[in-house]
Amino acid sequence: MKKNNLLAKAKNSFRKIISSLNIVLCSLILSTTSVHAAGSNTGSIDGFITFVCDWLLKIGGVVALIGAVMFALGWQRDDAEGKSRGLMTMMAGFMVIAISQSKGLFGL
Repeated sequence: MKKNNLLAKAKNSFRKIISSLNIVLCSLILSTTSVHAAGSNTGSIDGFITFVCDWLLKIGGVVALIGAVMFALGWQRDDAEGKSRGLMTMMAGFMVIAISQSKGLFGL
């Protein structure tokens, strides 16, 4: 008899939890709203971002080129630190190039 009583209480508790979850989920679904922003006027900064990204591409290329030369000279001198610095400089240049190509972050 006690088992049946415990089982009935567990079923009742489970039903209450499921009902509460359904109420919360339905209220979340029904309370969502669509918000559309008006067209923002960012034309003045769009030109600046394009200008900066163009220059970052060129600067990153120069830094990567300098890193490649440093790496080659490290091989010539058999200098482990020179090779490491050259690779780090070259990677930094390529990272700047990658950043300059990410205009999509700004919606351009």
